[in-house]
Amino acid sequence: MAKAKAFFGGVSGQGIPDPVRGKKRRASQEIPVREPRAPVQILRSTKQWLDQIIEEKNFRTYDEAIMFLVTERQRHLPSDLGVFSDLQEYVCSGED
Repeated sequence: MAKAKAFFGGVSGQGIPDPVRGKKRRASQEIPVREPRAPVQILRSTKQWLDQIIEEKNFRTYDEAIMFLVTERQRHLPSDLGVFSDLQEYVCSGED
């Protein structure tokens, strides 16, 4: 810092920015990092079921067990194909 003050003549605030006070980011201005964990409240019975799934499927975390349940549910959802059977067939005219 002594070299910088000697180079600039020790004058700051007269059009020449002090090198120490440049556009340096302070610790409070850093971009916050998202916490990878989120607190969740579940019933004791739900936790027991998750523990049972973890044990049966050899998962390591509750996250893996929950993702397994979500993908299983998505796999067994009924199809929407043919729900609107009274609609006419869509043909692209090139103007869309």
